[in-house]
Amino acid sequence: MDSKKMKCGDIRVALDEEPVIWMDRKRVTIFALPWSFTKYELTPSRLTISTGLINQREEEVRLYRVKDVTYTQSLIERIGGTGTLRIISNDASVPEIHLDHIKNARKVKDVISQSVEIARRENGVRTSELMGGGPGPGGPFVDNDGAESLGPNMVPDFDGNGIDDRTE
Repeated sequence: MDSKKMKCGDIRVALDEEPVIWMDRKRVTIFALPWSFTKYELTPSRLTISTGLINQREEEVRLYRVKDVTYTQSLIERIGGTGTLRIISNDASVPEIHLDHIKNARKVKDVISQSVEIARRENGVRTSELMGGGPGPGGPFVDNDGAESLGPNMVPDFDGNGIDDRTE
């Protein structure tokens, strides 16, 4: 064991540092210069956004929590060779992230999408999507009277005919 005395703020556990896959800064002006204090960083398991010069803030989203990644490019971004990504996640504190005015945005979107799939596999996360909506018109559940309901009498009606599928 290390004989040095521990001081306030010391950490004696070696933390694994992940390699950085991609990093960039938010770019401003038509010339797409990285003159901002917003920094984006992607590792195999998380996306981190650091903002601020005097008051700094860091937000982090685990990649296995990402639901959707959308790419957009305005005319000004096209001229400057940048784009914006919108990321929707299941994270309660950061449900939506915008990576504004980044270089190679389309390639970055592909890298993030692939990294999300790998992170989901490694964490055993499965996703499912309901096709045709949820409760309500055309949804998979109706009450025992055939009326649309959110109450305790809900029964499965995936074919939308108003009859409990378990009895058909």
